Amino acid sequence: MGVKIRERKLAGGEVAFYIDVYHGEIDEGKPKRFSVKTGLQENPKNRKAFNLAKAEAEDQRRGYEKDFQADPKGLFDRKAKSAGDFVEYLRTSIENTSYPVEVNALKKIVSFSGGLVPFDKLNNEWLERFKVYLLSEDSINQNTAASYLGLISKTIRQAWRSGFIKEDFTGKVTRIKQKKREDIQRNYLTLDDIEALHNAYCKNEMLKQAFLFGCFSGLRISDIELLTWDKISFVNGAPFIKFRQKKTGGYEECAIPEQAVKILMEVKKLHPEFAPDGNDRVFILPNRQLISKILHIWGREAGLTWDLHFHVSRHTMAVMMLSSGSDIYAVSKQLGHDDIGTTQIYCNLASKARVREVNRLPTLSEPSAVAISPVMIVSSQEQINQPELVITPKAGSIAEALQAKGEKVAAALSLRQNAAGKYEFNGQHYTAAELAMEV
Repeated sequence: MGVKIRERKLAGGEVAFYIDVYHGEIDEGKPKRFSVKTGLQENPKNRKAFNLAKAEAEDQRRGYEKDFQADPKGLFDRKAKSAGDFVEYLRTSIENTSYPVEVNALKKIVSFSGGLVPFDKLNNEWLERFKVYLLSEDSINQNTAASYLGLISKTIRQAWRSGFIKEDFTGKVTRIKQKKREDIQRNYLTLDDIEALHNAYCKNEMLKQAFLFGCFSGLRISDIELLTWDKISFVNGAPFIKFRQKKTGGYEECAIPEQAVKILMEVKKLHPEFAPDGNDRVFILPNRQLISKILHIWGREAGLTWDLHFHVSRHTMAVMMLSSGSDIYAVSKQLGHDDIGTTQIYCNLASKARVREVNRLPTLSEPSAVAISPVMIVSSQEQINQPELVITPKAGSIAEALQAKGEKVAAALSLRQNAAGKYEFNGQHYTAAELAMEV
């Protein structure tokens, strides 16, 4: 019994180092043993390099000896498990959920490795190479690469806890830094887009109603999938959904607008077809992979020029509320955000929506001639040098009310004034009155 280093002479004159672990007796009186390649080899003629390689092998041997002394059987069991395939382990671990990020991460692992990764080949160097592979892929962006690497690292840690690998090496590989959410392109639907989707053919009518419900409730797909009829109740005569968010674990009350109630009534009519044996869940939906395919086709049928995905419904709800003048705190509460900063991201989208609606207003025809006063002509240099004119709003005026509201918003969002007396918000600078109109 014990853990020893074994030197094996190679044809080229070098010596390769192995670690042999012996434990107990088996048939014919031979000791039970397994060997581990250290990956170290060196020519004995180069004494300095040879001794260094041997010292590194000895470090590995001490690690195995420590594990052997603590739990001999566990060490041998882990060795047996390490012969398994990590790709198959990942495939099995996600088969009950099959979220798009899991399915696509599996595809990337198969593409990178050829479909077979023995557990005993997993180490931080392998994970680092996979990270480089993800970052070099033109088909995915940096945030998606970060999600894939995070999922694989999580699965490796799970395999380590289950005894398939010796150590959790994921901490030795730096994570891929995600871009700020403000920099990510967020698509949302206009009312015309929603109407087009409502009228367009969708292969799965239940999914169609679930997506439209998301547009008028703001619920995530994970919460819509788990929504049951008993979660819908009335508070002071108004319909609400009381539920626990799957993502955050927090309990929320989500108000249901009239259109969402109409959708629920339509869903009731669909239940005999989609759940003939009965089902407590409101929406009977297919797996995530099929959902993505159906939404993509449905979006094209409705005339969208970009790929429709379920989270667009959540973006749409946020933009519709902000564009209609809803308070940012009310929007944050409806969406179940823990941090109002997350809700602020949608303010830019709402601003664009307002600009588009304003631009629908009619324009006046150009006058035949315009009288220009000499005082209207100012050189560009004079304009640059001219300090900005600050006008104090008249007491009781609309301007004063806007300024007061803007200052309250700035205080609530902890915004500070710059040297020109303006507040920075979403990369732009506003006076108090402009901030009130923007938010």
